[in-house]
Amino acid sequence: METPIVKLTKDDLEKVYEPSEDSFLLIDSLEADLNNLKALKPMMCMEIGSGSGIVITALALASQKEWFSHFIAIDVNPDACRVTKNTSVINRTSIDIIQMDLTSAFQSRHIFDLIIFNPPYVITETIEIEDKNLITKSWAGGKNGREVMDRVIPLIPELLSKNGIFYLVAIKENNIENIIKILEHLNMTGKVIGERKVRGEHLYVIKFVKK
Repeated sequence: METPIVKLTKDDLEKVYEPSEDSFLLIDSLEADLNNLKALKPMMCMEIGSGSGIVITALALASQKEWFSHFIAIDVNPDACRVTKNTSVINRTSIDIIQMDLTSAFQSRHIFDLIIFNPPYVITETIEIEDKNLITKSWAGGKNGREVMDRVIPLIPELLSKNGIFYLVAIKENNIENIIKILEHLNMTGKVIGERKVRGEHLYVIKFVKK
C-alpha cells in the first residue's frame, strides 16, 4: 500500500494527531491483509476518528485499481476533518468527511463492509477525555485506556454488514484478550494481525469478522 502524502502546518500539529507508529502499523496491517480485502471488495468503508486522514486515504489509494468503494471518515475534531479532506484531495482520492462524536449520528444498520478504528487508547484520568483541547481526545482513553473504545465496540456488530471486517488498534494495557472476548459474545471472532513495540508501547492491530 502506498503511504499518502500528508501536509500538516505548524498550526495543524497543535490541533490534529500527527501520523505516528500506530498509524503506520495499521497501514502495514491493512497491506498484509490486502488479498482478503480484494476478495471482499468492500463497498462501504468507514474510519472512526480519522485524524490526519492518512489511514483511510491509504486504503482509498489501494482500492483504486482493485475495487470500487465509498469512503467515509468521521472525527469530532473540525480541524481533523479539514486536514483529512486535504489529505484526500492532495492524494487524488474521494472521501466523504463527517464531523460527529464517534458513530452517534448513524441510524442505519449493517451498512459498512469495513470499519477502521484507531481509538484514543492511552490510560488517563477520565476528565482528560473531555478536555476542551480537541487534540487531547485523539489519545486520552480514560480508565484502562478503554473508556472511548468501549463506547464503540458494542455498536460494531450492528454497523457491520454480514461479511464485514473491523480493524481495531489497541495497546497491551487495554487488555487485548478481554476485547476479543467481548466481541466474541457479540458473535464476532478476532485475532491479532499486527503488533509492534515502540517507545514503551506494545501496539496491536486486531481484525474482527462476524461468525
